[in-house]
Amino acid sequence: MRMNKKSNSHFYLDYIRLIPKSKRSQLKIQEMSFMLVGVVLFFVLVGLFVLTVFYAKIFDQSNKIAEQRTLSSIKNIANSPEFNCKSYKSNCVDGDKALALSRNQDYQRFFPYSSLRIVRGSAFNKSYEEMTKCNLDNYPDCELIDVYDKKVKSERSVSNFVAFCILKIENNYPYEKCEIAKLIAGTEVKG
Repeated sequence: MRMNKKSNSHFYLDYIRLIPKSKRSQLKIQEMSFMLVGVVLFFVLVGLFVLTVFYAKIFDQSNKIAEQRTLSSIKNIANSPEFNCKSYKSNCVDGDKALALSRNQDYQRFFPYSSLRIVRGSAFNKSYEEMTKCNLDNYPDCELIDVYDKKVKSERSVSNFVAFCILKIENNYPYEKCEIAKLIAGTEVKG
């Protein structure tokens, strides 16, 4: 037998009337408490979503600031005493000093970069794996000086063109042979 809506609601009201008044109050309190818990959980989830978006923007801004700091400092690093040419030319890197720095791992804490390398002009069209890395045996016939690399998971690199000079002696006359190079510094990306 099929019941219509009116008889269905009438049945529910009869059922409610059969429940004692104290039990009905407890049932309403339970319904209200479940509703409050649901509302609180909803606002907690909305709050977590807002915080996630907010912190993502903070990490993004932090990475942009770190990249800008790296870019501004890499423009001046070639003029630092650790890299500057013997003739004190502006924006000039001494190859001999750079090779010596690559052998000293203490400078990883000195510079605020996650990696620092110098790529000579002859290797501009090559990939990182194809470049000949400099060491004492093949210097100056090499293309890449890895000053250091902290091997972070993710980094952004910025670069600056510099003059790369090597001290040569020809006919007992010392001179600096210079070419273009790229000074590349990496910034760790967080988040």
